[in-house]
Amino acid sequence: MRNPRFHKLLDEIKELHDKKNTDYAVDKDPFSNFRECEKIGIPAYKGIMVRMSDKWSRLCNLISKDSEGNYESIEDTFKDLAVYSLIAYLMYQDNKGRKQNKTK
Repeated sequence: MRNPRFHKLLDEIKELHDKKNTDYAVDKDPFSNFRECEKIGIPAYKGIMVRMSDKWSRLCNLISKDSEGNYESIEDTFKDLAVYSLIAYLMYQDNKGRKQNKTK
């Protein structure tokens, strides 16, 4: 293992995702909350990008104030962005696969 801190962090964000996922998603589809925007014609990965931009704005604001925030720390925000990035990647792949299947 080249960087134990990095691998520990991957484990932490995996746990974070699993804990938060139980509050948002349904058992049949662990990403159902991210797919909600598809009901109004927005691909899930684009909806996640909006959430990421909110997190990014929050992070920039906290860092510029050198503040930890009231409800979520800077570290938590970085972890949320990492999780959102990975989920957006998966949703992008799903969207791309659906488009390819339509052309066949």
